[in-house]
Amino acid sequence: MKNILNSGLFAGQISKKLILVIFVVILLTSSFSNLFAVKKLEKFYNYYEKGMKFMMKQDWQRALEEFKSAASLEFKDAKKKRTYGTRFIEYFPHREIGIAYFYLGEYEQSLEELKLSIAFKKSKKAAAFINKIENSGGVSEIKGKSPEELKQEEKERQAALEQERLAMIKKQEEEKKKLKEQKKQEEIKKKEEEQRKRIFEQEQLNKMKVPVGALTYDPSRVTQVGSRLSVAVLPFEGKEETENIRKSVTDKMVTQLVNLRRFRVIERNALEEVMKEHKKTISGLVDESTAVELGKLVGADVIIIGSIVCEEQYGKVSARVIDTQTSEIIVAKEASAENTRIDNIEKLVENVAIMIYNDLPLVEGYVVNIEEDLIYIDIGSHEGVRKGTKCVAFKEGKEIIHPTTKEVLHRKVKKLGEIIVFQVHDKMSIARIVDKVGDIKVGDKVVVK
Repeated sequence: MKNILNSGLFAGQISKKLILVIFVVILLTSSFSNLFAVKKLEKFYNYYEKGMKFMMKQDWQRALEEFKSAASLEFKDAKKKRTYGTRFIEYFPHREIGIAYFYLGEYEQSLEELKLSIAFKKSKKAAAFINKIENSGGVSEIKGKSPEELKQEEKERQAALEQERLAMIKKQEEEKKKLKEQKKQEEIKKKEEEQRKRIFEQEQLNKMKVPVGALTYDPSRVTQVGSRLSVAVLPFEGKEETENIRKSVTDKMVTQLVNLRRFRVIERNALEEVMKEHKKTISGLVDESTAVELGKLVGADVIIIGSIVCEEQYGKVSARVIDTQTSEIIVAKEASAENTRIDNIEKLVENVAIMIYNDLPLVEGYVVNIEEDLIYIDIGSHEGVRKGTKCVAFKEGKEIIHPTTKEVLHRKVKKLGEIIVFQVHDKMSIARIVDKVGDIKVGDKVVVK
């Protein structure tokens, strides 16, 4: 009888261990699936395809951000670009950026991007938009010349361009040795000048009080490697009297963040789709931990939770930015006014969005030391870096030179990984690697995500 009892007890223990092993395997499988789903978003063709979808919706601003993300990873326009395996796509990010700028009314930037696209790969679509800009709204018609004359003119033009190109190549070869040493010295001076400039600019900012609604930096002047910091804006909350304006206030916050061109704002449709899969509603999200989990599911680096107060002769808009990885509040801002008209409330939302923008500045720096998994960078609290700041480590590569003008248009960049700051000093910070793609070395560059 005793042996039977011992056998039953042993079998029960084995069953419990077996159930535990199965549970761990399922959990790990789910985690890896989510990890690969997030990584997929880092491919250039994912950004390009999303940009094309936004173009179809005539959402030019969002399309612009997606195409910029794609171009930061694969810079050149091409008729045929390999994505994976035997799959190829037409890839014209600069042409589509130019078209988006055109519909946004930014014609100089549009013309620049369209000409860059033509320089890499000619396309009728890019040429048509260039003509629209240069001829003030219409494609000019060529009259009074026969097809043979036009062909001869084109042949002569191409011959002249070829002669000019060969002359330029010869000149570059003659200057190559001289420029190599000169470039090395200039790079050293440039690093020193950038460091002095950053310190000076930050000291000036510290001396002056930033006016309400003023921007303290320009995102277009900072190197982009992959996507910017991704943000999910959850519906703003408030008492019963704010029910009619909550949606418009939330939409205003999304629009303002998109227009600032600092963040990659996740669409409300994406949030609703995830909630649908989990049989929940966005409007029911009041628990902060649940909101953080939602942010993780849609691939957001941070979420924004906001609230509205509308009382007699008093209105206030508050917002908190929460890191989805650490669940810590990294920015909290609010603005108030003595008037509760909807236009005044929306103005408060704009001011709060700009305050968030200014508190999460885009800055670049260098890796100055490495100790095991710790990365030391030369940007700190003087540049606006704080605990929890996410950065992308990258290596600068070959210059992209315009084939006709020989102007340096861009530098190729190679992403090495992502790091997160955990200790901040005045002029430097210490970070840990959270996503390693390549070997990070002293002298490599970093940019705030």
